[in-house]
Amino acid sequence: MSDINPITRPQQTTFEAVSKSTSSNGDTAAATRTGDRVELSEQARLLSKLKQLPEVREGLVNSVKSQIEAGSYDTPERFDTAINALLDDLSS
Repeated sequence: MSDINPITRPQQTTFEAVSKSTSSNGDTAAATRTGDRVELSEQARLLSKLKQLPEVREGLVNSVKSQIEAGSYDTPERFDTAINALLDDLSS
């Protein structure tokens, strides 16, 4: 006959009973449960950082775009400032 219980008489299974029946080395000791764990992907970390960035200042962006189009934005002083800021970001 089959080892399957009939539908009218469900069998209750405990964690200990399951761990005993699935033990790979035949031990009858109850399995130890570990805590839950969450791992964040690199993409999730980047999205979190993006949410912390300040709002875009549209007025400043439009002003710089206009200066670039007019050819008055690129100056040696601005290049030096940009390079120094980039080096500071890379070294920190």
